[in-house]
Amino acid sequence: DSLKQYERAAIGNSTQSTQDQIKEVVKLINTELWALMGRDSKPIVFKASQTPRIYDPLSVIAYGYSSCTGLAIMLVSALRSVGIPARMAGTPAWYGDPSKGDHSWVEVYVVSNETGKDGEWMFLEPTPGIAEGKEDTANADNLDRDPCKRWFCKADRFNGDKQATSFFPMAWADDDRGVPGEDRSKFYTSTCGKCK
Repeated sequence: DSLKQYERAAIGNSTQSTQDQIKEVVKLINTELWALMGRDSKPIVFKASQTPRIYDPLSVIAYGYSSCTGLAIMLVSALRSVGIPARMAGTPAWYGDPSKGDHSWVEVYVVSNETGKDGEWMFLEPTPGIAEGKEDTANADNLDRDPCKRWFCKADRFNGDKQATSFFPMAWADDDRGVPGEDRSKFYTSTCGKCK
């Protein structure tokens, strides 16, 4: 219903750019998805160390929780279902060391306001990943948020030392090369390198 209300309002507001519309829909979905798909009037929440057991959207809905990987996959699926280009991003090992942990988040392709075509990949966290037990009062992450406000976007985490290849490295399956990926190390080193 929230998306339909937004759609009706957007039709009457033709002055809003495509970029702003995409950003608004992303925030709306990241705000509403978790409560709408939760069970027993409880929103879906973050719970560490659930991958690979709980990472597909059906399992996330059934259990009512997931780690960052399941939350990212679910948000990507929801955004794609309404025509917004989205993909999962992440690192299998902070500082190049798997014992230091891993993390997943979401990238969304947003068109340029100038051309209406060319654009850029922007990133955000699924809301339960930033709520950490305060799901009822947490503000949803959005594409306009300062990257340095995200807990994982810090210079020491993205030092450019470890480069990925053409596959998406999964922390729970180091030898699996079957998931295509794109090396975004330079982007995150540049973006997060400014953050303390």
